[in-house]
Amino acid sequence: MNQEKQIEQFLERARAAFGLQLDAILLYGSAARGEFDAHHSDLNLLVLLHALNRASLAAAAPLLEFWLESGHPQPLFFTRAELRSATDAFPIEILDMISSHRLLHGDSPLDGLTVNPVFHRAQLEHELRSKLLRLRQKAILVLAQPEELLRLLAASVPTFLLLLRHRLLLAGHTPPPQRRALLDFAHQAGLIEALPFSRLLDLREAKLSPRTLDSVQLFEDYLTQIERLVSDADSL
Repeated sequence: MNQEKQIEQFLERARAAFGLQLDAILLYGSAARGEFDAHHSDLNLLVLLHALNRASLAAAAPLLEFWLESGHPQPLFFTRAELRSATDAFPIEILDMISSHRLLHGDSPLDGLTVNPVFHRAQLEHELRSKLLRLRQKAILVLAQPEELLRLLAASVPTFLLLLRHRLLLAGHTPPPQRRALLDFAHQAGLIEALPFSRLLDLREAKLSPRTLDSVQLFEDYLTQIERLVSDADSL
């Protein structure tokens, strides 16, 4: 089943489940940017309800079971007021929604939302450091297993590209939505060397065979660029 059909099924079920309590639904992330890959991408949804209480949460249960069984991440549930007051807590997520979204139901909750760059920078550094720590910890167990190591690295690329996008946003740039164009843009801006990321994208897209890559060297090169991003975020 293609993603548009799945989205339509979610909308139908959400309208039936919540009725007048349903305020708005947004699609955001790679699918909204036109980069959806059925093998790797998620369908990310933001659902706004007029009230988040026991009754509305109970109504959400069958909808979530259907969506999770289809292999998608759990939608984010907010009220409109909660979303407006959360720009200091979730600046990256909200900016990601603002920059790439598709309104599926209701009126947009993003109009007029702004994010303080101080909170944005703080979350960027936190996310970079925590994701780097997690990557290192997972890599320890698979350093002697080349294909598993490459699988781990390839799975991490979308997250670090998202954070790279936000580093460019902090600098006042408007980064291109496509991943490879983003890498070229960041390379030209002097933030990273793009090659390790490009090779991992090729691996994800089956343009390279794992057997053609030196997994340990690629891991070292990739880690160097992520550490460079962390240091850069710390210096802002």
